[in-house]
Amino acid sequence: MYRSHNEIIGLYTYQPGEESLTGNIYLGRVVKVQKGLGAAFVDFGQGKNGYLHEKDFPQNVQAYQSGDDPIPIGKCVHEGQKIIVQVIKDEVGTKGARLSAVVELKGEHLVYMPQGYYVAVSKKAGDESRKVLRRLGNEWKQPEEGIVMRTSAAEVREAELQGELDSLRSRYESLHRVSLRAKCPSLLSRQDSFYEDLHEQLKKGEAGRIVFDEYDTLLQMEEMSGEGVKESWSFELYQGNENIFKHYDVFAAWENALKKIVWLENGAFLVIEATEAMVVVDVNSGKFTGKDDLEQTILQTNKLAAKEMAKQLTLRNLSGMILIDFIDMKKDSHRKEVQAALYDALRSDRQRTTIVGFTPLGILELTRKRTRQPLAAYLTRPCSVCKGTGRERSPETMAFELERELWESEGMECSEIEVEATHDVATVFAGAQHIHLQRLEKALNKKINIKEMIHDHPYYRITKMI
Repeated sequence: MYRSHNEIIGLYTYQPGEESLTGNIYLGRVVKVQKGLGAAFVDFGQGKNGYLHEKDFPQNVQAYQSGDDPIPIGKCVHEGQKIIVQVIKDEVGTKGARLSAVVELKGEHLVYMPQGYYVAVSKKAGDESRKVLRRLGNEWKQPEEGIVMRTSAAEVREAELQGELDSLRSRYESLHRVSLRAKCPSLLSRQDSFYEDLHEQLKKGEAGRIVFDEYDTLLQMEEMSGEGVKESWSFELYQGNENIFKHYDVFAAWENALKKIVWLENGAFLVIEATEAMVVVDVNSGKFTGKDDLEQTILQTNKLAAKEMAKQLTLRNLSGMILIDFIDMKKDSHRKEVQAALYDALRSDRQRTTIVGFTPLGILELTRKRTRQPLAAYLTRPCSVCKGTGRERSPETMAFELERELWESEGMECSEIEVEATHDVATVFAGAQHIHLQRLEKALNKKINIKEMIHDHPYYRITKMI
């Protein structure tokens, strides 16, 4: 988690067996080439096959840089081929992980791509520094290599940058040698996402303090952190008797981040529905009536909702396509104010977010880069009753299914059937004065005994046929 002014604005969870694969490098095998999709599916040893688009091949990075037409997937790779791939997005729902054949090795001040073909420099480095860094990158790289200079590259000496590049080159050469004798599929390089993600946030964030409840974790973080991080952040060991999560209200934040409804301070509320394909948000005025005219009331509610939604995006790690159905606004100027409020609130978001704008139906559309799964995917699992639909079969439906199953026993050599059912199912099945039960017994020429049972949802089972 991380806080701003004693308010939790981000939650991150890393659970055993559910670690993010983003950044990991694998030796995989192409199992299918889909020319119509312009993509290949790769078995990289992690259950679902990964998705590898033709634009994520070195050949097409080179074609893009030189202004040539992209090379079709069929000429990039063939079925059965071994290939080194890196995970750029974790699997989500039924979709496998997104892969890239353009491997990136991240250093402290630059990113090295063995087959990247271009040099890029952070826009935050400043105009003069960018010119120098771009010149150095072009001087140092081999024709097929790629280098991305990070913002911090402008603050270190040239020799330190070149040393880091040489170190990353050596790391890839070692990785490539291992791939030549490794079994396929296999893991070639694992990214320790917990420590690296934390380290990245410390470098990007403002000064503050980090509280640990394990001394070994504190020591490892200190070893990873450079002088710049140590000067800005203080590392502390929590020694209180109360659980650290309870002490800092993390449990409460987790619980609130899983709720479907989010209340605003003025009595309005958001309804957040996250599906595999997109996130849909409905803004409701709720108890808020306002003191001004109706249009101003709607505008103020929508602006407040925009700010809260920006917070929820980071808190829940929502990503992909996001549609926000604000309360209908008649004036285009009001829509622009709401969009500006959302834009301002997203300035502190470390994930790349693009606001597309309002659709003709008045729905604000935006996209947020997806790397890790949303928070709910780490903290919850689909309901065993409704299988993630949020609904369960009614007693009437279960009673009907029981009747159809009993009809299947018509030709069986038995005279008595015993059934266990919840009270609601048994009541619907038997009918008023047991009239439905009696008619079925007569039609089947069998005695049906129903014993009530306790279950967490409408349920029945046939236990015995005598």
